[in-house]
Amino acid sequence: MFITNRTAKAAIALWVAGLAAAAPAAAAEEGEVVGSAQKLQPTAEARLGTEHRVLAVGDAVRCDEQLWTGARGRLQVGLTDGSVINLGENARIVLDDFVLPRDGAGSLVLRSASGALRFVGGAIDEAKPGAVKIVTPVATMVLRGTEVFAGPIDGAYGVFVFHGKVDVATSAGSVTLTDGEGTSVTKSSAAPGPVKRWPAAKIARAEQLVGF
Repeated sequence: MFITNRTAKAAIALWVAGLAAAAPAAAAEEGEVVGSAQKLQPTAEARLGTEHRVLAVGDAVRCDEQLWTGARGRLQVGLTDGSVINLGENARIVLDDFVLPRDGAGSLVLRSASGALRFVGGAIDEAKPGAVKIVTPVATMVLRGTEVFAGPIDGAYGVFVFHGKVDVATSAGSVTLTDGEGTSVTKSSAAPGPVKRWPAAKIARAEQLVGF
């Protein structure tokens, strides 16, 4: 069979495209843009290495960058997979793993050092249940199709699931939460408290801690 240069080039192009499609999803490099600031009040700041900046609405957010708010502060970040993170006052986070899903693969690890947050899952959470983790000083959460609140409330670290399922684990034990359920963690060396349905008043207070 006679193959023209044009046919050969087309075949090579298809082969290269096939390799790209089959390649594993690549993790975002440090400093790579993974989202943007969507809302903030009154101010929010960021630091990557030695570079410090005050954020404005629309500014890019980068992998491994620390983001934080101050007193009465709020920040909403939208990630490129469609996830949304709301931070309350005096909150600090780092997005230290971000892999967009490809053929079901993907991962997101958010480290929360302080304060309260609300996380709404995007494509990574939808493509592979359990691929999203939130790591805090007192507990680690594994999310599955989730909208969740996590942060200080009523003298403990509270975790509440609006939608989905969350495994909350410490060095002493773990619990699983589903829609409308919450738990409280007092320290990393103690097991999470009993799973309870939070009353409407407590849910409203949690929403106020991270809402605009």
